[in-house]
Amino acid sequence: MKIALAQLNPTVGDFAGNSAKILEYSRRALQNGADLAVFSELCLCGYLPMDLIERPHFIDRNERELARLAKLLPLPAIVGYAAHANGATGKSAANAAALLANGKIEFVQTKMLLPTYDVFDESRYFQPATAQNVFLFGDQKLGITICEDIWNDKTFWAKPLYDRDPVSELAEQHASLIINISGSPYTIGKRTLRSDMLRSLAKSHNLPVVYVNQVGGNDSLVFDGGSVVVRGELSAAGDLGLGRARRHCVLPVEVRCSLKCSAETSWTRGISTDLLLRLYPVTTTLRDP
Repeated sequence: MKIALAQLNPTVGDFAGNSAKILEYSRRALQNGADLAVFSELCLCGYLPMDLIERPHFIDRNERELARLAKLLPLPAIVGYAAHANGATGKSAANAAALLANGKIEFVQTKMLLPTYDVFDESRYFQPATAQNVFLFGDQKLGITICEDIWNDKTFWAKPLYDRDPVSELAEQHASLIINISGSPYTIGKRTLRSDMLRSLAKSHNLPVVYVNQVGGNDSLVFDGGSVVVRGELSAAGDLGLGRARRHCVLPVEVRCSLKCSAETSWTRGISTDLLLRLYPVTTTLRDP
């Protein structure tokens, strides 16, 4: 399966502009031969909309725009958005990832782990997921997670913050790869910490991890991108980083693996940006030591 990692710079509240970017880079992904395009956390409405989430019409707009996108996308895509939480109790909104295909919303996974430290206050706005489920896409079982959901690996953290581990729950359901959409802000040392954590996560579960983070700035937050595919100790196709020519990138990544993952996984990449408008094909084959 060939996956396109779309590292964009969305704007909070700009539904028309964000939707246009999603459509544009979905078309580029299709042109590069991708089977699936993956976009970042809350990319439809921009991250983080904070108190806008408490306005019902803002959530309504998210869901209307998502339904419209589903009918227009030229290939299947995973898109982050703010959804209604329809439980009898709790918050009225959820941080969600939708898999759009065949002109409709095929699958929705909401965020389970809601951070309340540093710049984050997500439990103020969102209702957490009660379950984590895989989705069968072709012959692959996708484990779709959102940002913090992958930051609770018991083999990496001496003292995990949460009782539940969404990735472990997906691995128990025989997920063939983990996809994580993020809005992870930059801090000093974050890129090294994130890279080490992703490698540990992939190695401990013996699963490829597809990580897509946004880039650019919103309000007081700066996002450093760094979208990447990782398997064990090896990273695929490098790190998209933050460079000026890589504010918006499409990275097609070919992941060949069975449900148990083969001993060899290869990736093919091609990077195209709205600044360079050229394609740079690079092929890398990585083998486990």
